[in-house]
Amino acid sequence: MKIHAKSDIHLLSCEAEMAAATALQEGSVIQQLQQINDEEKLKNRMAIKALIRCTHFLARRHIPHTTNFDELIDLIVSCGAEDLKGFLERARLNATYTSKVAVVEFVEAVGLWAEECLLKRLRQDSHFSIMADECTDVTTTEELSIFFRWVNMDGQPVEHFLDIVPLKATDAKTIYSALVEFMKDKNIQISKLVGMGFDGAATFSGKHNGVQSLLKKISPHALFVHCHCHLLQLACVQAANATSGIKHVYITLTTLWKFFHYSPKRAESLKAVQQVLDLPELKVVKPSDTRWLSHERCEKAVKASYSTIVTALNHIYEQTHAPEALGISKALCRPSTLVAIYLLDYVLPQVAKLSRALQTERIDLTAITPLVDATLNTLDDAMLPAANWVLELMDAKNEIEEVTDITLTTESIATFQGQVAEPFIRMLKANISSRFISQDIVSSFGIFDPKKVPAADSSDFHTYGEDLIDVLLAHYGAELPAKTAGVDEYTNEALISCETREEWKTFRSYLSKKPKGNLHLQLKELTTSDMLSENFPNISTLANICLSIPVSTASVERSFSKMKLIKTRIRN
Repeated sequence: MKIHAKSDIHLLSCEAEMAAATALQEGSVIQQLQQINDEEKLKNRMAIKALIRCTHFLARRHIPHTTNFDELIDLIVSCGAEDLKGFLERARLNATYTSKVAVVEFVEAVGLWAEECLLKRLRQDSHFSIMADECTDVTTTEELSIFFRWVNMDGQPVEHFLDIVPLKATDAKTIYSALVEFMKDKNIQISKLVGMGFDGAATFSGKHNGVQSLLKKISPHALFVHCHCHLLQLACVQAANATSGIKHVYITLTTLWKFFHYSPKRAESLKAVQQVLDLPELKVVKPSDTRWLSHERCEKAVKASYSTIVTALNHIYEQTHAPEALGISKALCRPSTLVAIYLLDYVLPQVAKLSRALQTERIDLTAITPLVDATLNTLDDAMLPAANWVLELMDAKNEIEEVTDITLTTESIATFQGQVAEPFIRMLKANISSRFISQDIVSSFGIFDPKKVPAADSSDFHTYGEDLIDVLLAHYGAELPAKTAGVDEYTNEALISCETREEWKTFRSYLSKKPKGNLHLQLKELTTSDMLSENFPNISTLANICLSIPVSTASVERSFSKMKLIKTRIRN
């Protein structure tokens, strides 16, 4: 037995028996190889996922990805990313996925995935609006930025960028063709288009040959909205230009910005004075008639650094005898200029607050009128003899007189109020009111406001809203054929039926019994509640349309800012 136990035949038999037992526990050779292969696949996928996340990190922060990708990977590996380190060590030199070609493909893959996710949501929604604008990039190529707005599953309006398209020309027909081609290529149903948001340029907003009029020919239900932020800016600029006392201040602020901006030496002089006086180092912001809120930021910076700016200008004149410094200093030291700066410091923030509200993505058309009315009421306060800006000016009187030769009196401020402040504010209010007149269709959506519904026992209750429902039915309830010859595919069916009248009568009773809530919340409930959608399908459709129509093109303008950060003179 002892001799047999040591024999080669016995030892081989024992090894075979152990191998068979191991096979029963771990599976066959093929199964073991498959398990190892699955584990390796998982590790490789985790490594590729890490590489894509690194690419996304660089792209989101506008960091050149082709030149920084490999260095970022080396940094991450050196910080202890063992899975990624193992992948790079195991991979062949031509399959590490760290080349410039690979990182470009990663960026394109992420972009295509994001686009498909957005398009899937857009196609699922019942209605949408399109927003667009054109801009010249650093290579002097005309680019068309395209955004879409729709209502998501939570009942909130969302605005998403989908593409930026190079244009061969910037005429209305070329832009129109680019928009239609894009929607065709992405399988977006043009018949679902209910709104268009563009700026006031004739190319886009022209009534006869603008982009909006061309789109209306193939989508008659679409409602054109002139960007309200542009309208507000135009109202402010027009009011300022019509009031000489304010116009001269704007000219002075522009001259002041140029004086310091184009001379580093002068800018350093201003900085030195701020340091000596132990005041915040503020730069003069460029005021622009076309850039939203720029006058407010410029005026705030000048007011906050008024004494240092005057001191710096006087110092520069003493050192260099520059006539510009003396001229700007004298302009700033006029009582009318100083009082106007304090007036603007009250008026412009009120307008800026309205502009910022109009720029938000979640705002809808029904919120515009209440916001505008609140702003106009606030502007009325600026004309009072004891307005806040007047009291603030009188509090700063002693400090101002120490720095300048200005002598402020109650009489001079009252004169300024009568001759400059009141005409300017009246003109501003008139301009805003005239530019923010609601279209009949837009006003009609206000019937869904629970606060406006009369009491059920009121004599007005049984007829409330019926005339406005008729307005909405006339636009959205008619089958409107495309006006372009030979374009039958674009014929729009009615979006709501004649049953809308009967639905409204029942829904009106429902509203009267509800707590008097917010209009936006009511529209949101109509788009998200299955119960309301089933019982009031046409009313729910109108709510979806109302939330889908854009208020401004702020999202489009921001895309151009992003484009300029990404597409630079070095990277183009």
